[in-house]
Amino acid sequence: MALKPAQLAWEATLLRERLKFVRELKAELAEPGCAVAASVDAYSSLIDGVIEDVALEVHRAVQTGVDDLADVRHRLASGGGSAGGPPPPPPLPPPVAKGAMVDVFGHVVPPIALDQVSCPNCNRKVAAGRFAPHLEKCMGRGRQASRAANKRLSTMEM
Repeated sequence: MALKPAQLAWEATLLRERLKFVRELKAELAEPGCAVAASVDAYSSLIDGVIEDVALEVHRAVQTGVDDLADVRHRLASGGGSAGGPPPPPPLPPPVAKGAMVDVFGHVVPPIALDQVSCPNCNRKVAAGRFAPHLEKCMGRGRQASRAANKRLSTMEM
């Protein structure tokens, strides 16, 4: 489709006006302390922050296994999204029992460590999460153990 001379003249005038605006903007940016330069710097730092946030989110998704690196590369190559609309949200994590502790990756942490530790005093195997209370009782230290020892001493003296 060929443009008519009137349309060409209008396009040429529009192009000249835009070039004039770009030259004026460039001249204002060269001046130190200019409001335009400060605005461009602020806008650039905002854009840099958004880019950094997206990069960190993608990195975390790949590291935690929520997303696969091949899928990220495919989305980047295809323009960042699917043709049918926005990408589906990531799957929800499995439900966690009330009161259960979860680490930063979403894995459930048992409330008491399940590793077995040998007591140096009585050589019994004790769960790691119960080792400190066991050692207090076993060695006769702590508030409850000292009360029990006092009770034993008082019954022995009679």
